[in-house]
Amino acid sequence: AVQKRKANDKNDYWDVVGNVYGEIDFLRHFTARTSFGGSIDHQYFLAFRPTPYNDAEGNTAANRLTESSVYNTNTIWTNTISYSNQFGKHNLKVLAGSEAIRNYGRSVGGAATTFFSEDPNYLYLSNGTDAITNFSNGYTNTLFSLLSRADYSYNDKYLLAVTVRRDGSSVFGADKRYGVFPSVSAGWRVSEENFMKQADWVTDLKVRASYGVLGSQNNVSPSNAFTLFGASRTASYYDIGGSTNSSLQGFYQITNGNPGTGWEENIVTNYGLDATLFNALDFSIDIYKKSINGLLFALPLPATTGGAEAPVVNIGDIQNKGVDIALGYRGAISNDLQFSAKANITAYKNLVKNIPGTGYFDIVSSRYGSLVRNQTGQEVSSFFGYEVIGLFKDDADVAASPTQNQAAPGRFKYRDTNGDKQITPEDRTFFGTPNPDFTYGLNLGLTYKNFDLSAIFYGSQGNEALNTTRWYTDFFGSFPAQKSARLLDAWTPTNTGSGIPKVEAASSFSTNGVPNSYYMEDGSFVRLKSLVLGYNVTPSFLRRIKANKMRVYIQAVNLFTITKYTGLDPELTGDAASFGIDFGNFPNGQRSFMAGVNLSF
Repeated sequence: AVQKRKANDKNDYWDVVGNVYGEIDFLRHFTARTSFGGSIDHQYFLAFRPTPYNDAEGNTAANRLTESSVYNTNTIWTNTISYSNQFGKHNLKVLAGSEAIRNYGRSVGGAATTFFSEDPNYLYLSNGTDAITNFSNGYTNTLFSLLSRADYSYNDKYLLAVTVRRDGSSVFGADKRYGVFPSVSAGWRVSEENFMKQADWVTDLKVRASYGVLGSQNNVSPSNAFTLFGASRTASYYDIGGSTNSSLQGFYQITNGNPGTGWEENIVTNYGLDATLFNALDFSIDIYKKSINGLLFALPLPATTGGAEAPVVNIGDIQNKGVDIALGYRGAISNDLQFSAKANITAYKNLVKNIPGTGYFDIVSSRYGSLVRNQTGQEVSSFFGYEVIGLFKDDADVAASPTQNQAAPGRFKYRDTNGDKQITPEDRTFFGTPNPDFTYGLNLGLTYKNFDLSAIFYGSQGNEALNTTRWYTDFFGSFPAQKSARLLDAWTPTNTGSGIPKVEAASSFSTNGVPNSYYMEDGSFVRLKSLVLGYNVTPSFLRRIKANKMRVYIQAVNLFTITKYTGLDPELTGDAASFGIDFGNFPNGQRSFMAGVNLSF
């Protein structure tokens, strides 16, 4: 039904990208360069929504057409001067420069409802007879940076690099506009030392370390620093004169500005080791610490502040500590049969270090309430709510348990976390985390004569997921249709050992009325991301078709996934403050098959 409804929708993009530069070498070791470039894109959108009579909600809303057009421009002007020189065993490269970036765009569009025909030939906004609206908006933001970098090496054994940036962004207030972000890295190629010459089994060995600060302005709108007002006929026009025909334009607050928002700082410290042994075994390990100071996030506001949109603010500090390990081996069983294998594993531990004010902020979803709380001392994006410890078996179980609103046999029994013999909001607790114990990957390769076979596995272990689609499928109080077969095993007076609450029409505090741990599942999985079988055509055939190279292959993508997760796809995404929640996400792990030919002349 969705495919049929969207068959005539338009999502068109036209993009032009270009660049021109000039470069001058002077005084033997200096190079000056100027570069000007950018992009222009135009976009056009048209969407028609007929009345979806077939939906279970019994939707009778009028049909609706929306149409809009957008254009965006981006210009980048970069100027650098560099110095490069090698004297003896010393090698030095220095660069300094500036960069100016400007983004600008506008959009215009409209909408209308109640069209007399759904034929695409008659779908123009002027044919709509009700709820006729229009809009236009624009934006502009700029970024100006001063940058410098120095790279030094001695005898290709001792390596040092230093970078300093000063970035200024128009999205921040005047007092928070600029930030300075330095970084330094050093490396020691141990394998080049004289005392390693006898260790011929060590092909390459390098030790490295780095420290850097990176500024981020992600998720900040160009107008974030300003409190803005707008007008709407339904929200701010008022009948001053007392006549129904005399409504006058008024204004209301649409956003809360915050001139105190500044750069988010990502501070990364890394220690690493790279080694190649026996000319066949590759090994790499990185131990890192990443701190996010001043996490940029929309500030949750109480209802008493009104309906104006919340500004993005520097809401807290987050820390990640982890280790990445990679191990690879390549070898040959014979001249015709060769193989390779590379495995990697990543483990990290994150922590909310500081949240100003209350010490926490919640991530709110309109239908489910606050599912996630980021709180000082807890892991990022931890799941928060009432912890389900079972179902009430009978009336005696209800009477013997802590007092709980709307408690009844077959409904959820929540944990009394503070021991006061009653279930209140103070009993909400952290009951899970989407952060895995570790993630891992495995790449396998095999070649036999002209044939090649490769496979890529990826997995995540120890993470939980909130499958909120169960709010729809497991409770008639949420949604009247499309129920899960799980309800066939729901609680009844003769099936008191079930973990599925009793089937009932009403919503309640003790079922689907509040965020709780019923939706949490084990999100661990392992997936065969790619399996490819290829064949390189023999030279004799290539000469006949006057080609240099030809390879044919077949590929299976996401061939299988091993998981206990009951949703469509355990590989869930999100943002820095909230992830691991399945809101009915479209699955990324769809199985697909491809065949192809690579040919060069």
